[in-house]
Amino acid sequence: MHRKKTIEHVAIIMDGNRRWALKRNLKRTIGHKAGINNCIRILKNLDKLDFRINNISLYVFSTENWKRSISEINLLFNLIENYYSDLKETAKDENLKIKHLGSTKNLSLKLRNIIKDVVKTTENNNGTCINLGFNYGGRMEIIDAIKKNKLSTINNNIVSKNLYIPDLPDPDLIIRTGGEMRLSNFLLWQSAYSELYFTRVLWPNFKINLFNRMLCNYSNRNRKYGE
Repeated sequence: MHRKKTIEHVAIIMDGNRRWALKRNLKRTIGHKAGINNCIRILKNLDKLDFRINNISLYVFSTENWKRSISEINLLFNLIENYYSDLKETAKDENLKIKHLGSTKNLSLKLRNIIKDVVKTTENNNGTCINLGFNYGGRMEIIDAIKKNKLSTINNNIVSKNLYIPDLPDPDLIIRTGGEMRLSNFLLWQSAYSELYFTRVLWPNFKINLFNRMLCNYSNRNRKYGE
């Protein structure tokens, strides 16, 4: 049996849910739900990739998303609660480990407990680690890391070991769907030498075969790390 090549960390900015719904004259909530369903579908099909990925980080809800209307946020959070429930079952079936990548500030006690439960339930799984960027902002992560450090000295190592998930390797590849070509405050510290891949495909239409093609493209790149 052919042994799959390992990629340490792939991060995905899952963009385009609202535009997917708009194109179909549907409510935004339907777009968010389609995006969540697609996320679960991708995680259930990781074994179809030609690569083994040790870590996948998903941008679920950014600190900037709080600027959206209260009604949209409330609907989105209701979907996210169901998402974590579905994710818990998927993680059990697929041997995935779930980690929280973000802050718990401004989150309800109910939501914090839901997050804590899925993290605790999956902590002994040894398959791909899924890092959920929920209530995440790259600038806030750096500020929080500096605040955690009680020493007067600040350097790369000190900031890195005070990040939300200190042992998370820097992403090898960051994928953004939806056509926009920016990082939108995602993994700013960690992405210094990450390879980038932008696609116009909206997240609900993102399929496992496209994911595989992107990984193949990445594997043929020559990473120079500033050299």
